Amino acid sequence: METGKTYIVRKNIFNFKVGQILTLKRCGYQAYFGEYNFVFADIENKNICVVLRGDDEEDMKIYRCLDEYFEKLYDNTNL
Repeated sequence: METGKTYIVRKNIFNFKVGQILTLKRCGYQAYFGEYNFVFADIENKNICVVLRGDDEEDMKIYRCLDEYFEKLYDNTNL
């Protein structure tokens, strides 16, 4: 996933619903905590933070398959 790009939710995940449009504002990895952090903004520009823990098997299944849950929108002009 790329920072600054807009995505549509393909499968319900976390508090996101299918069809919801989100922009990835920031992402990163905190080595000390072993966490993958994502900050999304919805169409109302509200920030939504997601943390996936590296020591949690379920979180890592999601992390390795993010493209199953999010699809990049190539034409943002129609939103």
